[in-house]
Amino acid sequence: MTNLVIKPKIIIVFGTLCFLISSCATKQSVVYFQDEVEKDARSVSQDISTKYENHTIQKDDILNISVSAIDMTSIAPFIVDNVQARTTDQYLVEGFKVDENGKVNLPLIGEINVLGLTTSEASRFIQQELSKSIIDPIVNINFLNFRFTILGEVNNPGTFTVYNPKVNLIQALGLAGDITMTGKRDNIKLIREVDGVTTKTTINITNSDFMSSEAYYLEKDDIIYVEPTFTKITNSGYIGPLGSIATFISLLLSVAVYSQN
Repeated sequence: MTNLVIKPKIIIVFGTLCFLISSCATKQSVVYFQDEVEKDARSVSQDISTKYENHTIQKDDILNISVSAIDMTSIAPFIVDNVQARTTDQYLVEGFKVDENGKVNLPLIGEINVLGLTTSEASRFIQQELSKSIIDPIVNINFLNFRFTILGEVNNPGTFTVYNPKVNLIQALGLAGDITMTGKRDNIKLIREVDGVTTKTTINITNSDFMSSEAYYLEKDDIIYVEPTFTKITNSGYIGPLGSIATFISLLLSVAVYSQN
């Protein structure tokens, strides 16, 4: 029977190959929108814009309401001591919370129902009501509690609050400093609560198909998790099944070499 002879050089080569295979990052794992090279960017932009739906006001939302008018005295009930006021005839009224019935309580108007309205619709509605007692009022509304959380392999994880709710996944990742080189771009998790039900969606941003999905534009309180690559996991000390197999094979090879000596 022929004895198995394995030289130490083979072990070195094998170990090197295992390391390179586990640590190399390919273009396919890093580059975004890989399928868009030959597509017309204009048509993609049109497809995306038609899918965005304006966010509507919901219970427990906190609204920033800005009221302005030519006659400053007419909006006196709305005036607050706010250093952010931009001009003498424009004052910010901050922090109007939508109650459980979908209503907000405003000066001069009282309780009004804004549930299910967009901020533009609510602005026009409040403006109409104020016109009964104020000449040419101008009303602008923004969300104060539109926030989302990004965790995992990004350069600046955390919870972010934005005043324009039209924010997409790529913009959100940009706010978080982009995905690190050790983050999986083809296995991003989006956790979203819809009508009290938590949903989980897997997103692959190396392919532009996600740009036409419901996951492209964020919803309030979305959670985004970027999973680490195998390299990052192994470098952190966790070996895992594949690493265990490689270690076992290396051990067998070492025993084989030792038995020949």
